[in-house]
Amino acid sequence: MKFSFMTSASFNQNPSRAKKEANERPLVITEHGEASYVLVRYSDFEANWRKSKSLLDALRDPSPDSDAEFEPERLDFDRRDVEL
Repeated sequence: MKFSFMTSASFNQNPSRAKKEANERPLVITEHGEASYVLVRYSDFEANWRKSKSLLDALRDPSPDSDAEFEPERLDFDRRDVEL
């Protein structure tokens, strides 16, 4: 998910611009270069944060490219020393 960023000073000077940007994607409001708040549409808030999710749904990547099978790299134990 992509985010827009705006300083708190810009947010205070032009809140209508902030709302327009939040219509497109979540808007991160920064203070002294650090993220402080996130402005999202209420419908996005309800869809993503208000309803309970299963662990699988919470960890699932929403991008369409994420449907690829997970294929972890095989480990080789041949050159490891084992002490009992």
